[in-house]
This record gives sequence, C-alpha cells and structure tokens, in this order.
Amino acid sequence: MRKFGEITSFTVVSFNPASICGGVFNLRAGNWRLTRTATRKLAGAKDESALWRELRRELHGGGELILLTGAIPGGVFFTLDTVALPPREQRDALMMELPRRLLSLQDDPVLQFLPTTSPDDSAETESLNVYSVERKSLETAVAPLRRGHLHADEFVHPLLMTRPGDPAAYLPGLDPDFWYRDRSFHRVGDAAAKLAAEEEWRKLLSDRFAFDVAPADFAELFPVLLVARGVIAGDLRRHRKELQMLPKEVRQVRFRGQLRLTAVLVAALVAVLGWRFVSSRWGDFQEYRRIVAKTKRLTNETKKMKKAGSNSAKQKEMDRVLSAVPEGRDALTDLAEISKRLPDEVMVTLFRWNEDEILLALQSENEGLDLTAKFAPRWKTNIINQNTARNSPITSITARLVPADKTTAKKGRNGKNGKKNRGK
Repeated sequence: MRKFGEITSFTVVSFNPASICGGVFNLRAGNWRLTRTATRKLAGAKDESALWRELRRELHGGGELILLTGAIPGGVFFTLDTVALPPREQRDALMMELPRRLLSLQDDPVLQFLPTTSPDDSAETESLNVYSVERKSLETAVAPLRRGHLHADEFVHPLLMTRPGDPAAYLPGLDPDFWYRDRSFHRVGDAAAKLAAEEEWRKLLSDRFAFDVAPADFAELFPVLLVARGVIAGDLRRHRKELQMLPKEVRQVRFRGQLRLTAVLVAALVAVLGWRFVSSRWGDFQEYRRIVAKTKRLTNETKKMKKAGSNSAKQKEMDRVLSAVPEGRDALTDLAEISKRLPDEVMVTLFRWNEDEILLALQSENEGLDLTAKFAPRWKTNIINQNTARNSPITSITARLVPADKTTAKKGRNGKNGKKNRGK
C-alpha cells in the first residue's frame, strides 16, 4: 500500500562539460525499475538550453521528482566526523569548519551534507559527506536550465550517496584521474580494476532496482544510478534540508502548484456545498410558498362558501315569503304590528311564522318586560324560554304567539264537538 507522500516516479539528470544524460525510474508492482534513458552531447553545441529541452521531452517530463547531479567547476567533496547536530546548526558549524578543509577559500560558498551512518544510530557523533561550491559557479552550471525555462527539485552531488563499504566509485565526468573509496580519493587503477569495480556496483545496485545498461554506457549513467539508489533508500526524503542547494530561480515550485490546486478544490467544494444549501433552502421556500398559497385559496373558498350559504338561507326565506299563500302575506302586517308594540330597547333576533302561530326570539335589557300585556288582545303569548346571561344585563326571551282569532275558532270547534258527543 502506498504511503502518503511516497513517490512512484522520479528522474535523475547528470551533466558534465561534455554531455548530459538522464534516466526515469518507476515503481511497478512494488519494484523499482529504470524505464527510460536519454543522452545529449554538449561539445560544440551553440544552444545548450535546446539540448536540455530535448532531453526533458525524451524523458517525458520527469515524474514526481527531478534531481540534478554532476560536476560543477570549483566544487569540493570531503568527509569528516563531527558532533551530531540539527540540520540548521550543523550547516552553520560546517561553514566555520570549511576554511580548514579547503586548499583555497571559496567566495560565497554553498554546501550540502549527508550522514553516512544509519538513521537509527543514536551516537553523539556522526560521519558526514560534505560538498561545497561557490554560489556563482552553481548558478553558471544551471544557467542553461534557467534560459530554457526548465526546473528541478534539487541538485545532489553523486558522491554524497556513497556509504562505507561501497566499491570504488569511478566518475570520469567529475574527475577522470581519481576514484573514491573508503572516504578518500585514489589514483585510478588499471582496466581490470575498473571492470571489477563496475561489476561490484552492478550487483550492489541491482539489489535496489532493475536496470539494463550496456557496459559502454554504464560509466556515463553511473552518477544517475548512484543518486537513484539514495532516493529509493529514502535518503532524500529524510535529509531534504541538509541537501538543499539549488537556486530558487531553477527550483521546482511544486508546493505552490499544490496550494493553487488545493485552493481550487476548496473553492469548488464551497461552491458545491453552497449550491446544495441554496437548492435545499430554495426547495423549502417553494414548498412554503405552495402551502401559503393553498391555505390562502382554501380560506377564500371557505369565505365564499359561507357567504353563499348565508345568501342561500336568506334567499330561501325570501322565496318562502314571496311564494306564501295570500293568507300568509298578513305575516308582514303582523311583523309590523309586533315591532310597533315592542319598546325601542327590545331587538327581534328571530321571526318565524306559519298559518297557526308566530315564533319570536327577543333580546332586551328590561327584565320585567311583560309580553302578554304587550301582545294582548291580538295574540296569546306563550313564553317558551327566558334567561339572563351571567354578568350581562341582556335577557333573551323565546315566545310563541298564537292569533286570538285562531284560538277562538279552535275553542268553538272544540265546544261543538263536545255537545255532539254529549247528545250521543
């Protein structure tokens, strides 16, 4: 499983006054492999930047990490044992130690260093590989990249990646007369010694990654393979601050791109969340408006139905009055007579009639209202209900009025029927 921050593809480019060469390394099925190489000759070139761009295109960009390695005029490599310090303090201490290690002082030196001991070693002292070069020489060496608008992540001197016990490292592009072994430089041996050292390195490097390099090309690609071994071993990841040397103008600004991408992703996330929130609220608002409109419509319909019902009742009552038989039209005269007989403080709330009687509902503030006296002798009054509400001076009275002529006629009929019954 890939760990966070772990790279799966990187490129190493080695340069010297005669040529530049590079290799692309990829992690496939858990194993590293040199998958692509390219070489360009610099001798007699009018535009080195164009050759660098061609090399970059042939290597297909460079992957997740691009490292430079090679020879810089005036650079010095050495080893020393010193007290183990944090990277920043160790750099300051090496700057003070540098004049003792150089045959001639460097003007504005920049340096990088790498421990040769195991990262698990907790000793108070440590052995360091140190490389120092003048800033002006470094800027001159990487000028073709700056002119070609090319970038890299870091420059690493190849000998920084050597460890105690390694075979002799022969780098003809850096120094054709010497090779490095056991923390010191030695005169290059005969051809047999070179072949033996090359075979030792092939066996040692093949334990880290797979590569297929012809013997004629091994010496030229050896700095690339040496730096790749350190990257795969994790030296670059653990000691990035100690190896920092490349000028800002050439350094790859990966974090800035990542920050921009992060900002775009955050903005997109905010936009999506905002759109979802607005869509949800808009849906709720639409539902609220629909419910309000429906409630308003139902309220209006209810009012219309109530009004229609009231009008219907009034219309029925009016139709009954207008369609009454001729004898029933006296009801209007009776209503006028009743209104005349009642005092002004009495209000008629109900008036119903038929051929035999009249039903009245009255409201009055006069508790001693005598309806029998008011309606006599024309009507006979029968009080159905009379009550006064609590805490109210209003008295409600329901009464039935029977016309006197109807009562007399009824009694007459009852008397005749009684005499007939007694005669029998």
